[in-house]
Amino acid sequence: MGGELTAAIKGGLRKSAKEVLEHTDELKKKLDNLVIEENNLKRKLTNDEIDDFFKHLDEVAGFKKAINQYRKIVYSKGLRGEANLTLKQKDEILEYAKKYNIDEKNIDFKDGISDHETGYSLMFGLDRLVINTDVMPGKFNTANSRLSWRAAIAHELEGHRLAALNNKTFFDSNLSGSQNNLLEEMQASIRASKHGKDLNKVDRLDLLDDALERFKSHKDILKGSKYENYNFEQITQLLWITKN
Repeated sequence: MGGELTAAIKGGLRKSAKEVLEHTDELKKKLDNLVIEENNLKRKLTNDEIDDFFKHLDEVAGFKKAINQYRKIVYSKGLRGEANLTLKQKDEILEYAKKYNIDEKNIDFKDGISDHETGYSLMFGLDRLVINTDVMPGKFNTANSRLSWRAAIAHELEGHRLAALNNKTFFDSNLSGSQNNLLEEMQASIRASKHGKDLNKVDRLDLLDDALERFKSHKDILKGSKYENYNFEQITQLLWITKN
């Protein structure tokens, strides 16, 4: 193993190999951000070097698991939740999601298994909701970070899913993919704010604020389109937000 990896172990990771491997998600983030100096040039570690690092720890600790089996997670830099869901949380989320008449077999919990973000998709007739750690709120004072798991599920199911099932997903052939996506995300949040099931007042306000923040933060995406000079209220008039 290269000297730079040995230095990584000694610098800030002074734990036994077994203890380190019990916190592989934290360690992976540190290694991803680690800057080393080699031949008077600074650089980050390559994926192969990081893999070699974990293989070495496996050997030291006597672990037999393969390197690609360390826990995967959705890294949102604190914007959304990053801790594995508890069984109680999964049960509560599952029961709430079923209120939108989605079949339980089409709800797929991915926390700790995949870094696939929470999201809904309807492709080739497959009605599928993926739920990951980011279904939980984050730590920032932004609308998106504050969204409760109920609000997040309402955004996906009342917002994206119902639009997809009714052929109302926002799409304008004169817009780019990113422009259509911005308006679809706004539509999903506004629709969930208005019609989401069993949401409290805070959930509904956060969802509405999420749509407004998306518009304010990404309005430049609409430059060059026919909606370039539209304000938030004018944009909402384009969206499918009335009760179906």
